[in-house]
Amino acid sequence: MKIPDAFKEFINYATLERCLEPTTIRWYQSGMKILSKYLRYKVLPTNIEVLTTDNLRDFFVSHRLQGSSPRTILNLMQTIKPFCVYLVKKELLPSNPFDGLEKPKLKHSLPSFLDEEEARELLKTCMNMKLYYKSTKIRNIAIVALFLFTGVRRKELLNLKLNDLNIERGYIKVSAKNKERIIPLNETVINFLSDYLKVRPKRTVDNVFVSTSKRNSALTEQGLGDVFRDLRKRVKFHKEFSPQILRHTFCTLMLRNGVNLRDIQLLAGHSDISTTARFYLGCDDKQLKQAVDRHPLNI
Repeated sequence: MKIPDAFKEFINYATLERCLEPTTIRWYQSGMKILSKYLRYKVLPTNIEVLTTDNLRDFFVSHRLQGSSPRTILNLMQTIKPFCVYLVKKELLPSNPFDGLEKPKLKHSLPSFLDEEEARELLKTCMNMKLYYKSTKIRNIAIVALFLFTGVRRKELLNLKLNDLNIERGYIKVSAKNKERIIPLNETVINFLSDYLKVRPKRTVDNVFVSTSKRNSALTEQGLGDVFRDLRKRVKFHKEFSPQILRHTFCTLMLRNGVNLRDIQLLAGHSDISTTARFYLGCDDKQLKQAVDRHPLNI
């Protein structure tokens, strides 16, 4: 079978049977486009039989020699591997060629985050912004507050429905990676969300956050990106920030203010507590000294 034909079947399977997000489908397609270009350059046939461990290793090595970082190589591997898994499942390949490949070693760096002063400055900037629509300003305040006070993921915030929000009892219900969790809300974020719900434009969609310029449209990833681009122009500090960095900020500030790892793991929705523990590496020497001084046997 030709690679393009098999890949088309894989995309149909990923879209119709696995119901993967369009962004994931485009991610797979981008990787296959790069691989197909390489195979044509090597004048290899387009049959799936050329998807061998040796050929794929040569492909990834060529990108490394061209200057691609280990993380870029790993990302490229992850776009192509699901297609090979599918081919094995359909018995179109005898084995997965990725089984004989080593993953590139990544340098483990600390996640970026805002310190407490910068986080306060970001909220203050939101509250002082002058926008044409009042509902847009109050919506943006609620969005930034939800990231900073709950650590939700970008997709969790965009997919949040009105039925998932319980202002009276003070919690939101989010779901990601087929897992659902309840996140309690403090009074500050409850007030911001309540203010937004009072001015939220009426839409037929039941997403909490909606577009203020398009009728019957939920807030999109592009719209959320526009919110953050506008904020970056207005804040006084020069550190980069994004929904992911605000999520890291939530975890880091909670940890630095005495919340235990297990609670952070549950709030952030980490599947493994070791993921949460990485944030402890951000503690400075003074914080670590204060931590050991609190040992109950210390005299």
